[in-house]
Amino acid sequence: MEVEVQRVQSIASLGLDMIPPEFIRSEEEQPGLTTFQGPVPEIPVVDIGHGDEEKTVEDVVEAAKEWGIFQVVNHGIPAEAVAQLQRAGREFFGLSQEEKDKYAMKEGKFEGYGTKLQKEVAGKKAWVDFLFHNVWPPASINYGAWPDNPPDYRLFVSAFQDPLFLKFFFFRNYQLQFSVCEIYMQ
Repeated sequence: MEVEVQRVQSIASLGLDMIPPEFIRSEEEQPGLTTFQGPVPEIPVVDIGHGDEEKTVEDVVEAAKEWGIFQVVNHGIPAEAVAQLQRAGREFFGLSQEEKDKYAMKEGKFEGYGTKLQKEVAGKKAWVDFLFHNVWPPASINYGAWPDNPPDYRLFVSAFQDPLFLKFFFFRNYQLQFSVCEIYMQ
């Protein structure tokens, strides 16, 4: 027996005059009360391409301690590759519901197209549609969860699987992660 899932995008496209009450968060959780007021903050930017590993680690540690987040630049991922992947993602979510449902998560699996509409502790629902699948390591890739539509989706995602890119990117980031952990442990 298949249970029909109500997708967030289909709810949003109904043209409702107001947000259904099950999606409205308490006042404490609403953005107006949590949004930073005042001048726009300067989120730290960490350059990992300058070759000075010690400085990179210091920058990450400082940004993590002070902000908890940071933007990484000079990471080696070409801007065009990121733009192509973002475009393919937007095209996927712009497909008809019927087409997206071809890639729906199977029961007991965590890859595929899905919707997070379960009720949370306060009885409110999350509001998320997503597409998730592994791209690395090769043994964990299930190409059945990868959309064939839009036609270039697989091409752009697989560009992030280039062995030389991944070896460099993952080695560099694991090395950085271990260096940051060592500093925190001291």
